[in-house]
Amino acid sequence: MLVAHSNKNILVPFITFIFIITMLSAHAGQLNIQFENDGVFATDGNYTNGFSLAWESKPELIKLDSPHENMPKLFQFQYMIRLPLTQTQSAWGMKVSQRIWTPNNIRILTLQSSQRPYAGLFEIESHTADYGSTIAQKNWLAFGVTGVKSKAEYVQTKIHDLIGSIPPLGWQFQVEEQVTFQLAYEVDALLFRSKTYSSKYMDDNQWDISGYSHLSLGNFNTEASVGLLLKWGTGLHNTFGRLSSHFGHTGNTTEVESSNNFSIYSRFQLGYRVSDLTIEGELPYESHLDIQHQQAKAVLGMQWTIDNYAISWSLNSYTRAYKSDDKSWYSYGSLTLSCTL
Repeated sequence: MLVAHSNKNILVPFITFIFIITMLSAHAGQLNIQFENDGVFATDGNYTNGFSLAWESKPELIKLDSPHENMPKLFQFQYMIRLPLTQTQSAWGMKVSQRIWTPNNIRILTLQSSQRPYAGLFEIESHTADYGSTIAQKNWLAFGVTGVKSKAEYVQTKIHDLIGSIPPLGWQFQVEEQVTFQLAYEVDALLFRSKTYSSKYMDDNQWDISGYSHLSLGNFNTEASVGLLLKWGTGLHNTFGRLSSHFGHTGNTTEVESSNNFSIYSRFQLGYRVSDLTIEGELPYESHLDIQHQQAKAVLGMQWTIDNYAISWSLNSYTRAYKSDDKSWYSYGSLTLSCTL
């Protein structure tokens, strides 16, 4: 019994140790802490909470097919799985994260077979990225676990106790434990960028519009999406591609050519979801939910970098995950705090 308990509790310290060793190997980079929660809209259900601790190296200009010297061997293989782009700055990084999904009503103690099940996901992820002024690409490799070991029940219960909110009562009916493996790829391409101009409140501002596509493959979910991103602000050519539709990805904006930049952005996305473990995962009861394959998302946000610090804030709305859901749209807020190490 003692051995089993020890093995169960060693997972998080082990992952944290790997994360710290990886950051120290580069002696630089940007640390990002991201919080997502639907409480901003006075709701509690569907995708209800997300947290990530991420790090990305300082972007460096490199040769076409040669990863930069500081990149560990593990990341060099991942870096080679990409399109050959020239005149880009390359970076790499790691992330540990947790996400939580629940039914719309968490006050019910009995199972809700017609509602989204309780589900949690804990992941560790690596990524590589190429950033240019008009084109960017990123890829991600992630391993995770669902079920009790994701610690979703523990985290949500503690948070609700801390803020005096309603305790979730149905976690005994959560999606069961399963190891997950995910690959994802995203490419951004500039469609138009205006010339810089000065206004009453800001110098050298401009706006641009870009398109992007995102593909995710794995046993947690498989989906593809395309979208448009409209941005207005300063230093847009230095920060192109740092925004992403991928959860928890925040590109390094504190170590670019000009680390003082500000932007307001809006993103619109359409996609097709093939599978979703939070809907189709193994449960201790029989569920009759069918995935809503067609997906849409809209985002309004801002990003502000001053020297060695950055803050990002966004409001995110997305369509239902399963066909019988009586709500068409859900929303949540996202806050990211970043600093240079």
